Amino acid sequence: MYYSSEKRTTGPQKLWLFVRMIAALAVIFGVFYFGIKYLQNYEGNQILLTIIAIVWGVGSVALFYYLANWIVEHFSRKWCSRIQPYIFVGPAVLILLWALAIPTVRTFILSLKDAMGKDWIGLDSFQTVMTPDRMTGVYQTITGGIFIVLVVAVIVLLIMLFSRLVSSKMEIKNEGMTKKTGWWILIVGIAVLYAAIAPVIRSFSKAVEGTEATQIPFLENYKYALTDPAMLIVFRNNLMWLILGTSFCVVFGLIIAVLADRTGAAEKYYKIIIFLPMAISFVGAGVIWKFIYNYRGQGNETGLLNAIIVSLGGTPKAWLQVPFWNNIFLIIIMIWLQTGYCMVILSSAIKGISSELLEAARIDGANELQIFFKIIIPVISGTIISVTTTVLIFSLKTFDVVNTMTGGNYGTNVIANEFYVQRFVQYNTGRASAIAIILLVLVIPVMIMNLRQFNERKAF
Repeated sequence: MYYSSEKRTTGPQKLWLFVRMIAALAVIFGVFYFGIKYLQNYEGNQILLTIIAIVWGVGSVALFYYLANWIVEHFSRKWCSRIQPYIFVGPAVLILLWALAIPTVRTFILSLKDAMGKDWIGLDSFQTVMTPDRMTGVYQTITGGIFIVLVVAVIVLLIMLFSRLVSSKMEIKNEGMTKKTGWWILIVGIAVLYAAIAPVIRSFSKAVEGTEATQIPFLENYKYALTDPAMLIVFRNNLMWLILGTSFCVVFGLIIAVLADRTGAAEKYYKIIIFLPMAISFVGAGVIWKFIYNYRGQGNETGLLNAIIVSLGGTPKAWLQVPFWNNIFLIIIMIWLQTGYCMVILSSAIKGISSELLEAARIDGANELQIFFKIIIPVISGTIISVTTTVLIFSLKTFDVVNTMTGGNYGTNVIANEFYVQRFVQYNTGRASAIAIILLVLVIPVMIMNLRQFNERKAF
């Protein structure tokens, strides 16, 4: 049922309105479809193509929002309120799905294939395991009386759930009965899961008994990524970046933020100096620090660090080739880059603390350390967690510094650089995709923590 403003439309008006809506949809589709086709087939001046693409992109999006909103506003109030938010949020969600979700699914599929990304890995062993002789016990267990138990259990669960819903509808005040019903549902559910799943698992374990881990289908790339000695070193290095890099960035950023807050008029100059490295790209920072760590080994040292050591009578060293410690030297670069970011965010949070609160603490006899640990840190704890999780994500996917400084050699490789090597140097699509999926799995929990923290702070 369509509405024109507040009045119910008549039959001819409905038909005319419907035709106009169809025409609006056709215009939206035509602008997008023919615009994309035109841009794909355009072979003229590239500058003109860029201008056309910008004008077409902005104009088509504005046209879409205007016409789609006009269509929805002619629906009933109920459906208008339901659909209208998706007119504005929906395209962004679709773009995110297209740009993030679909590539993730494709990457996961490639992680189950060979180096060229064409054939599935492990199908031979899968066929061996799934032969009728081996799987007979599993088939018998599944097709036996277990489904009778499942049916009965499901019926019981539905009855209990229905009784609970009915009791809530009737607003029964006896909460004890509702809690007992919930416990019964839990107990019966656990019993059903044990009775239904355990026999199947036991039968399947007997069927695959004797099968080595290398024969498990589809997991060869993940086996390499999680068990290969070189990959174990990669995970160790990333763990060092996570713990040392994140900790020192946040701690130094917090200390500098507190000290700079008490320097008066000179505060902005100190902050500019500390924040300045953030303006340098990670590749640029790698080039700068490569000159600092440079080693020639012929007495004529050009690296700043070795030049200082030689001037003091010491022996120069190839700092980026010293096992284990070369990772520390690379992490120092991250600390140099990210401390300014942590300082700025934490300084903003510190300035939000009430001056009356700090003054009251000083009047009560609290010293500066007590104020720092018992007032400042608890008040800005949410910001500290947000900054920490952000730096954690950066540490997990660090790539530029390692690739520029050492190329991942001398035991300094990290997950992101190993993905680059496997995909673009060794051309092993399967292993590279498995490494990418593992990196995604490692990043997701940190992102969830960050989003929850933002949600608690009512950021969105």
